[in-house]
Amino acid sequence: MGTETDGTTGPPDGATDGTGRPTGEGGENGDGDSAGDLPLPPYPPNLGHPSLHIVRQMPDVLEFSERAHLAGDVVRTRLPAMGDHYHLAHPEHAKRMLLTEREAFRKSGDFRIAFGEGLLTVEGEEWKRQREALRPLFTRESVHGYADGMVEQIRRRSRRWADGDRLDLQREFTGMTLDVLFATVLGRELELDGDRRLREAAEGLHGWFVPTSYLLPPWVPTPSRRRFRESKAALREEADRLIAERRRDPPTDPAEAEDLLSLLVGLRESGAVDERHLTDERLRDQMVTVIFAGHDTTTTTLTFAFWALANHPEVRERFHEEVDRLDGPPTVEDLADLEVTERVVTETLRLYPPVYALPRVTTREFAVDGYRIPADSRVFLEIRNIQRDARFFDAPERFRPSRWTGDLRRELHDFAYAPFGGGPRICIGREFALLEAKLALATIGREYELYWIGENEPDGEPPVSPQMTLRMEEGGEFLVTER
Repeated sequence: MGTETDGTTGPPDGATDGTGRPTGEGGENGDGDSAGDLPLPPYPPNLGHPSLHIVRQMPDVLEFSERAHLAGDVVRTRLPAMGDHYHLAHPEHAKRMLLTEREAFRKSGDFRIAFGEGLLTVEGEEWKRQREALRPLFTRESVHGYADGMVEQIRRRSRRWADGDRLDLQREFTGMTLDVLFATVLGRELELDGDRRLREAAEGLHGWFVPTSYLLPPWVPTPSRRRFRESKAALREEADRLIAERRRDPPTDPAEAEDLLSLLVGLRESGAVDERHLTDERLRDQMVTVIFAGHDTTTTTLTFAFWALANHPEVRERFHEEVDRLDGPPTVEDLADLEVTERVVTETLRLYPPVYALPRVTTREFAVDGYRIPADSRVFLEIRNIQRDARFFDAPERFRPSRWTGDLRRELHDFAYAPFGGGPRICIGREFALLEAKLALATIGREYELYWIGENEPDGEPPVSPQMTLRMEEGGEFLVTER
């Protein structure tokens, strides 16, 4: 066994990326040694003693990550009572974690606490069964069938806006995306000014993952964890009510089901799926998973997209010119003509990926770039860092949708842009989220201009709140102007 490095040295070969930052090739270990002969990744010297990492991380998780990776693509940090964490920030690392060596990683226990035995948490054969059961609702054809319903829900809420209104878009889009999700996937239209307990519960799921709680041991009670448990209980109660409704009148053919629970109950009642795999407990977990994952990504994407348009008037002008050419509210048939809108969504997801880091736990010792990561270690794949890396994107900190007009996507490493993950477990709701984002931007952009009247960070970035997903801080307002 090699000696464990004290974390003050760079990669064994001393290579840098041209800016002084040590880097590897993203390969297995770079020198042919077995993992056991390799040193542990370094603690970044610019972050001070490891005992101080928690102090430096809690005020700004994203800045902490950026500073850590100035030391290289593979680094190590330490948190009290939780030990060492490992951080990976190269597309080749993403490829290995999500595709070629995905068996070397598993989901952490935090996911199971939040989502039980839902699709986000289960592994192996159980994941395959669940994915196959849910797939009919999320094919491109099925998702395009939701388009008119999406636009109806978007307009239902946005028509209430008036010239001169000041809106917290993070909050407004949370309501809108929940409206869309429940009406299209869950088969229940929410009251615009009602269903408050349900709406608050959907938001409360973030409570387990806010930095002030997530960085603490699971047994430590915090106000946000209490809100999380209350929220999960409320959503499971709603799931019980909807399951009981669907059980009274299950579809005779599951293929004809028009919403998630009708599909799952139909599969169970028809015997198409072993009922042991679709117990009421599993259905509850699935609904909690879909409610969280099905609205949060689009909420974040829309909020940051309108922030970016408000701060880049030349892009905003091209965007409005494009949506003004539509004959009416956008439809599936209009998607091919919404090229600027699509690039705005793509660039927003690059700069502000809702899932800014993917947490995993190693199932075995893992060698990477000349280092070893022990088995049963927490590892974070830093999606945001990769997508803002100057090795893969010119002027990576700039919002520049036009970068996607040429051959960039074809030339990029497959995992240099991965806001929905990748490999077999790529987000099943990707098509749904992208369609909803494009339709919402076009629908709202035809009728309104939204001007940011909040305060940006000193570096020109929006005020962000990294929770389980990346979000805009509460309280930042946009001014509504009717067009």
